[in-house]
Amino acid sequence: MKKLFLGIIALVVSLGISTGALAADKKAAAKAAPAAAADGPAAGMYWGKWPKGKAKGFVPPCGTNVLPLGGDDILQATVDTYCAVKPGKYTSYINPAVMKTYNAKGAKYPDGKTGVLEFKEIGVAFTTDHKGGVPVYDVVSLKDGKSVASKDKGHPLNPEVCAACHIGHKGVCSSIGFVCGNRS
Repeated sequence: MKKLFLGIIALVVSLGISTGALAADKKAAAKAAPAAAADGPAAGMYWGKWPKGKAKGFVPPCGTNVLPLGGDDILQATVDTYCAVKPGKYTSYINPAVMKTYNAKGAKYPDGKTGVLEFKEIGVAFTTDHKGGVPVYDVVSLKDGKSVASKDKGHPLNPEVCAACHIGHKGVCSSIGFVCGNRS
């Protein structure tokens, strides 16, 4: 159970990206998302040929206390932030160009696309790019790849919320290039 919950932190917090314009219901979002193998990335997305990252699992329901299960404050904040949008299962993908840095928990990522956390159930992916050493968060539709990030202050899928979490928690994420999480 600990590994499952630590997996959540691996890229939700590490790639902790953003949106507000989620599909009204999960069934509509799933129909709108391009067909893909059940275990593979959504068809037509730029990360389609990237290797999977270590993070794979689901975001538990609101009210779940992960601390007694071996989670930490970062994981608890992640669950508390994202549970309301009920994103369900996720799979992470890492740009092969940064895989060495990712596996070494390096602090400096090159400019460009870094990683993706795909949520097929709600038809979106959280993305992390780097520009000038700083992470750039977004949420894109699996239907067309366009940004659906929320602009509402405080919304769990607003890039500012992602950034605030990634720079908080005593600098744990910032010390590893803002791509947090267990990589073992």
